[in-house]
Amino acid sequence: MLTVFRERPPILLEAQKARLKPNFFIQILIFFGVLATIAAIMFPLTRLVAPYASMTVNWFLTLFLNVLILVVPVIYCRFIEKRSLYSMGFTRTKAVTGYLTGLLTGTTMFSAALLIALICGTVTYDGFVLEGRVFPLLSFLAFFMVQGMAEEVLTRGYFMVSVASRGSILLAVLANSVLFALLHVFNDGIGILPMINIVLFGVFASIYLLKTNSIWGVSAVHTSWNFVQGNVFGIRVSGASTPVSLFSYKLKDTGSLINGGAFGLEGGLAVTIILLLSAVILLSVDGRDLREKTTENSIVN
Repeated sequence: MLTVFRERPPILLEAQKARLKPNFFIQILIFFGVLATIAAIMFPLTRLVAPYASMTVNWFLTLFLNVLILVVPVIYCRFIEKRSLYSMGFTRTKAVTGYLTGLLTGTTMFSAALLIALICGTVTYDGFVLEGRVFPLLSFLAFFMVQGMAEEVLTRGYFMVSVASRGSILLAVLANSVLFALLHVFNDGIGILPMINIVLFGVFASIYLLKTNSIWGVSAVHTSWNFVQGNVFGIRVSGASTPVSLFSYKLKDTGSLINGGAFGLEGGLAVTIILLLSAVILLSVDGRDLREKTTENSIVN
């Protein structure tokens, strides 16, 4: 069951070809350097558009931020560490089917968590609320596709793989999951249990990437998890509300330990149960053939 932490999938073997392989502590400093670079680009842009702030402007600004979160790590890996895109999980074979499977996986996982909260009586259904706002709904799907890919590339495709290529896979999984949780530390409604759940999601996502040897599927899991949560069920996404959704589900104040309260469902025990169960199931499933040649599916050698 724990072979995923011992056997290196092809993308990790490919990452070992990098010309620059800093040690663990230097990698952490570089990770924050990457974040600082993104912040340095965003800060003047945010000041520039501040006088024109509106919901639409803020949406595009947030979208651009996630594009930077996606692009800057890729630039660092390609031109500083000299890693291929393949080593970041950008595989060619079964990319589409892997993405679709990831969408189904994320949707199923979050729906199961909602079902637990409903059975426990901590959530109420308030009906269908889309009212013809199809374009805004689709725009959020596009946004979460970028956002899901960006966060997975930053924390898993870049940081985790870089650390694991030189040292312990288990350390890389735990470290990137903690850093991933710290990225949410200023979110509304954050607390101990939400942080634990975000770490657990990071662990699940890390195992998913290692098992599938691809960034596509785990990015889709991340996308569908957020989109279904906010824009299908109308529940806060990591503390943030969304203005458009298919349905409306209200979280009861008396059941916050189960339903997550102000942070949203992913801050409660319903999600904790699903993430733990999903991780165990994933660990029990055979991954790709680890003896597969890395060059067979490579986009960029």
